[in-house]
Amino acid sequence: MKFDSPYFAAVDLGSNSFHMVIARVQDERVEIIDREKEMIQLARGVNAEGYLRQDAQQRALACLARFAERLRHIPRHQIRAVGTKTLRSTRQPKLFLKEAEKVLGVPIQIISGYEEARLVYSGLAHSVTNDHSQRLVVDIGGGSTELIIGQDYEAQILESLPMGCVTYTEMFKSSSGKLTASGFEKAYLAACAELESIRRNYLKAGWKIAYGTSGTIRSIADLAQSRDGGALISQVSLEWLSTEIFDNKVTLTKFPGLRRSVLPAGLAILKAVFDQLKLESMHVGDAALKEGLLYDNIGRLSEHDYRTETVRKLQVQYKIDQDQAERVEETALEFWKQIEGPVLPGVSRTKILAWAAQLHEIGMSISHSNHHHHGYYIVRYSDLAGFGRYEQYILANLVRAQRKGLYAGKFEEVDEQTMEALIPLIVCLRLAVVLHRRREDLDVMPKLQFKNKLFTLTFKKRWLKDHPLTLDGLEQEKEYYEPLGVSLQFA
Repeated sequence: MKFDSPYFAAVDLGSNSFHMVIARVQDERVEIIDREKEMIQLARGVNAEGYLRQDAQQRALACLARFAERLRHIPRHQIRAVGTKTLRSTRQPKLFLKEAEKVLGVPIQIISGYEEARLVYSGLAHSVTNDHSQRLVVDIGGGSTELIIGQDYEAQILESLPMGCVTYTEMFKSSSGKLTASGFEKAYLAACAELESIRRNYLKAGWKIAYGTSGTIRSIADLAQSRDGGALISQVSLEWLSTEIFDNKVTLTKFPGLRRSVLPAGLAILKAVFDQLKLESMHVGDAALKEGLLYDNIGRLSEHDYRTETVRKLQVQYKIDQDQAERVEETALEFWKQIEGPVLPGVSRTKILAWAAQLHEIGMSISHSNHHHHGYYIVRYSDLAGFGRYEQYILANLVRAQRKGLYAGKFEEVDEQTMEALIPLIVCLRLAVVLHRRREDLDVMPKLQFKNKLFTLTFKKRWLKDHPLTLDGLEQEKEYYEPLGVSLQFA
């Protein structure tokens, strides 16, 4: 593997803490050389209307400014930053994200709970011995808890449940602002109710060993160190802690104030996990989402981009004609090489165009006449491993824009800057689809130019006269492009 720099970084904007990890890649070995963590408690900064309060935003931006100083020497494309549960669920996060990206200096992707769970598992899998045994991985965050069953490097069952140590503290705290024994019991029962929906499937799948990966679980292990040694949490010790912590027989003063305030809620969630999934013990892992993000980015820049595998699985699942997909992909990418357009921050335009071509007929399994609309919903709302929400959103819009009208309502929530960057990609994909309508290879590849909002497609002499169906399709395309403010001509 050859990279622009041996250094990679990952930033996790979690609901409780912000994490940064920096690694050096040398001789195909990944060595963690620096870590930074700050408890921001973003989830506690969401007001009753669901908006992120200014004080929480300022805490977050100040932290990211400190992270940015450490990241200055690392190439931007070798840094990945993601937001999790709070940024997924807060209302209108775009203004905050815009400021955060400006401060940090790199795009920030909001990832789904499914993707968060996958990255958590990947981080753990790269830090422990892979003995081919099935394992359960649990990560208790500030706003959600991820539970994954997997084997070696492959996650098989993934869930992200809306229960976190910060949100449960806010939900069940007393008037004094603390979680009392009564609030602990309510938090425990609420967590049991959430786990009820997945309990049967998880117990049926089974596992040989269980791991906990979060700071909350590490803190609980520290409290039980005298009984379990610190690398393990036993069911017996968890029961003991659940009682002793409210009898003041176990001190929490060793933890910082923010961690101390949310730890009882995390303990309630972990107790529910143990009871509902019938755990006797759990090993404490040293790696989680941020490490998974690091390995995922290294894979993206080498030959192991997980998103490619996700697209391949979708092709199989929806019985896509792969020969046709490859034809359209090859032609769309050939057109893309010949023109240029505005960048899409955080998105590889070449890759996103290739994936859109590979999936452009994904909706065919539902309906032929409106397959582009069905394709949009499949791509937009499926759990696509490896993809951030924004990437998935762009991909879905490209799939929908491949054919028929290009009216403004077709591009849901696409801002003007993004639309400008999308137009050349849309045109490359649409032209490739038109040219391969007969589902055959092209005998001669036409040339495409783009200048002053005019796309010019040039064919070999008499080619269009010999292909009247294609000519008719291109005539229709000319009309479709008008709402985009661009023109098409061909000869």
